[in-house]
Amino acid sequence: MKVPHITSGIVSIFIGGFFYFLTMDFPKLNNTETGPAFLPRIYCGLLVVFGLILFIQGILDKNKEVKKEKTFLFALLSMGIVCLYIVVMPYVGFYISTALTLVALLLFSKIRSILTLVSVPVGALLFVYVVFELLLKVQIPSGSLFL
Repeated sequence: MKVPHITSGIVSIFIGGFFYFLTMDFPKLNNTETGPAFLPRIYCGLLVVFGLILFIQGILDKNKEVKKEKTFLFALLSMGIVCLYIVVMPYVGFYISTALTLVALLLFSKIRSILTLVSVPVGALLFVYVVFELLLKVQIPSGSLFL
């Protein structure tokens, strides 16, 4: 039994349930089946399902030993990379800063495969370009250095 998995599962279930409950006050639309609460309810349901899976895995796992890692330091440095991304993006632009951030986070996660280091940022940026710029016509920030 792994207590961190059980705890995380229970917290996820409660958070998903709490936010699902908050969607009950969203306005209802008469002419459609899906309203403003539709997508948040799906996300809340998924959070509850994944929390339940994590809870069950924590109970069924017979290995009592939890690997001690430097998770706090890892989380702190990851947040630092994301904060740097937020500061740099208005100047450099979305595509360049996102690609560099994804590569930095992958390298920080000890991923050294060149295929992964190239395909993940390219795939993510291609997805954003096609879905948001081409299909939804959302203007992506190009950065003040390139204006």
